[in-house]
Amino acid sequence: MGKVLKVREVGDPILSIKCEEVDIKNINKDILQEIEDMKETLNFTEGFGIAAPQVGINRRIVIIQVDKEKCTYKDCEDIPTTVMINPTWKKLSEETESEFEGCLSVPSIRGKVKRYTNIEVTYYNEKGQKIIKEEKGFTARDIQHECDHLDGIVFLERVKEHNGFATKGMINKFNLKDKNK
Repeated sequence: MGKVLKVREVGDPILSIKCEEVDIKNINKDILQEIEDMKETLNFTEGFGIAAPQVGINRRIVIIQVDKEKCTYKDCEDIPTTVMINPTWKKLSEETESEFEGCLSVPSIRGKVKRYTNIEVTYYNEKGQKIIKEEKGFTARDIQHECDHLDGIVFLERVKEHNGFATKGMINKFNLKDKNK
């Protein structure tokens, strides 16, 4: 069982570095414990994903987990807890969509971010097995958002529209969709 770790907030230097790759041939007990801690931390939040640097770990690890009943995005699907080690993705089409996103590391601000709607993600699981999957909609957005963290990018840097920011409260007040996690 893991422990809940402190979620690092924007301004913390670890959120602006490119994380180190995990040696897939050496997924040891320390790495597995970090993964368990990340899972426990994600379960403690309202988020749909977490990246290792968000809890102070300099490794290319992402965990995605979505309960569509709690998701306010229009195309959410249930995603069981999925550990992605050294994830990479590529677009499968030019189609994009701009939606408000939130982040555990930026708790009170939402930003409108353009993301590809259909991607292919490649990653390794905890057993070192290579996985290649096609993802679309919110799941594709979630993966792109979390992978940005592994490259030292917070979604605030991706907002291009001059009216592309809102507080969490204002999104609700003005009936904008809260693209929270």
